[in-house]
Amino acid sequence: MSARRMLTGTFLGLGALALAATAVAPAANAAPVPVTSLNCDGDTYKCTANLRFGDGRWVAQWNVNVFHQSAASHQRATRSADAPHIAAAPVPVTTLTCDGDTYKCTAGLQFGDGRWVAQWNANVFHQAVSQAVSAASAKTVKAPREAAAPVPVTALNCDGDTYKCTANLRFGDGRWAAQWDASVFHQN
Repeated sequence: MSARRMLTGTFLGLGALALAATAVAPAANAAPVPVTSLNCDGDTYKCTANLRFGDGRWVAQWNVNVFHQSAASHQRATRSADAPHIAAAPVPVTTLTCDGDTYKCTAGLQFGDGRWVAQWNANVFHQAVSQAVSAASAKTVKAPREAAAPVPVTALNCDGDTYKCTANLRFGDGRWAAQWDASVFHQN
């Protein structure tokens, strides 16, 4: 599966964003729009999803931890003080997975030895449950345990009305999702 296809999704309601006073978003009926690329930055500790919307300069952005996954410590979930200063930052994401046991999403970064990752907290829930109750309440409905966790993200959607990004997960009946808060704005 191509990285572009993996990171495609919908983006709803950008027309109401007040953050882009100088940029006028096209009508909201242009949704869904795909995420065209996902990059993370070890200097600013942010991931940025570029959105195929309007003039192509709309993005969703959220805070992350960036660290090196060593064989001995598997993961250090804190910002790495020993991370090299990345002159080419931000760097592309090569893989994107989420875990319903730890409630974290992890992006593999195209940097160094390939073991650098960005990681952030997410609510993980079944989308059928979320229609009946809020996503926060749905977090208590645990995904069935599988040895394959974390699981790949199959689509990434961001919403400028709710300021949330939602990742569809390759798990179970295909209706499991991870969701987190994001800023949505127009880059000048």
